[in-house]
Amino acid sequence: MTKPVLSIFADGVRHDSLKYMPFLNQLNSVPLETVLGYSITCHPSMYTGVYPDKHKIAFHWVRSKKNGPYTPLSIFPHIFPFQNSFVQAVLSHFFAKFFLKSKAFMGYGKILNLPMKFWNLLDINEFKYWDEDNYINNDIKTIFEIVREKKLKHHISKMHKPNLGKLDFIDVVNPAGFDWVYYFLGESDSVSHAYTQHSKEGKDFLLKMDGFIEKRYKEFEKAHPDFTFIFWSDHGHIPIKKRYNLYDEFKKNNVDLKKFFHLIDSTTVRFWPENEKQRKDIIKIMNTIPGAHIVTEKEYAELHLAKDTDLYGEMFYYLDGGTTFIHTIHGFGLKTKSMHGYHPKAEGNLGLFVSNKKIMRNKATLPDIFVTSINNLGIEYKLKAGLDGRNILS
Repeated sequence: MTKPVLSIFADGVRHDSLKYMPFLNQLNSVPLETVLGYSITCHPSMYTGVYPDKHKIAFHWVRSKKNGPYTPLSIFPHIFPFQNSFVQAVLSHFFAKFFLKSKAFMGYGKILNLPMKFWNLLDINEFKYWDEDNYINNDIKTIFEIVREKKLKHHISKMHKPNLGKLDFIDVVNPAGFDWVYYFLGESDSVSHAYTQHSKEGKDFLLKMDGFIEKRYKEFEKAHPDFTFIFWSDHGHIPIKKRYNLYDEFKKNNVDLKKFFHLIDSTTVRFWPENEKQRKDIIKIMNTIPGAHIVTEKEYAELHLAKDTDLYGEMFYYLDGGTTFIHTIHGFGLKTKSMHGYHPKAEGNLGLFVSNKKIMRNKATLPDIFVTSINNLGIEYKLKAGLDGRNILS
């Protein structure tokens, strides 16, 4: 039997920021444990009910299994030996715009700082938006695919660009007659990056968002006296206290990082060493950076991380909470005030789960979102590989 569900997701809201949202704060809530990674890792986990070791979407940039889509640009270092970030940004942007078509959230984008001689090794790990058919593969289905298959009347708002998740652009519907209404609020993440959640700007936005949620809740309650409300965030946000320029750290040790194939995200770096000397240099230099940790075999298992050393990186390091790299493949990272993508246990990195129903666990997980949602919609679903989430509502 189908039961109406109102789902609202807000990107990056810390568990302890609940105190800035009076309406949500009066409902039932628990912290949510995230995964080691960014939104590209979190979203498939919460939409499929399985961790990255099963859905296999872990990073934006990965190493291509063969010559990657940027291979035609590999000739440029031979023609123009001098390269800077502006040249790289322009070339990669226009090449991606006119020759590479991807509808995914991140898609093919600008490449910064990574030497162009390595661009032929690059590809992306996600090729569709989260709500598109066959987002993962034929075996693992998302909640969006399942709801469509079951022919439930549903509304999904602002999951695509432009204005992805911006509060003032959300398409609001009268919930009468709908089985499932889902609002995607992504602006909370960008506000947090720019100001931190505990700043005046951050608190003002969270209060505004709380008011939006309260309105949607009361509309749904009027249309469906007996319904399930689920609000969650995928991770927390941690103010930045220390930044490292990894290129300078290697240079201090008389090693040129630009000779190594590597991918630097804001809080992680991955290496594919060509030989034992490169491997030893990496270990030696990374050991000098306070708060940098290599992912161990034990952590791969405990954190349910996707492990394919050719694709994701043979050596995978992450930073402690509040620490970031600058001069990353995405940009420079000098203006950002708050960051995520840390270890799930990092202080301040807990997300949030809220409901009008009794919560049966003292902590939620991202895969719990999927299972709780479909169960409360009255949908039976089994996965051959097994689901990692549970229904956590009574």
